[in-house]
Amino acid sequence: MEQEVPPIIEIIPKIKGFWCRVVMFSLYGLLTFTPFLVGSWLGYSYNIVIGIAFFLFLTLVSGVISSKMRVCSIPFEQREMSYSTMAIVKWYLAKNICLKN
Repeated sequence: MEQEVPPIIEIIPKIKGFWCRVVMFSLYGLLTFTPFLVGSWLGYSYNIVIGIAFFLFLTLVSGVISSKMRVCSIPFEQREMSYSTMAIVKWYLAKNICLKN
């Protein structure tokens, strides 16, 4: 009788190096805070409705970018697990940009 081997679960990679960490925090900050900052600035400068609309639109864009980063970097067996934005950024950088560890 053939037994099925359970999938190997990889841990979230550690980002090493100064520039890779700078890129990690910059990308995390852009994905997390850009919708709020742009929406609040436009809401204060022009109109609150425009600010809310841009906040919602940029939140949607940020979610789509985060989803694309998740699909192209997290192993297939682990895609159903829940990850934070920082974890998705770490996976993406480790698999696509900061290749040497």
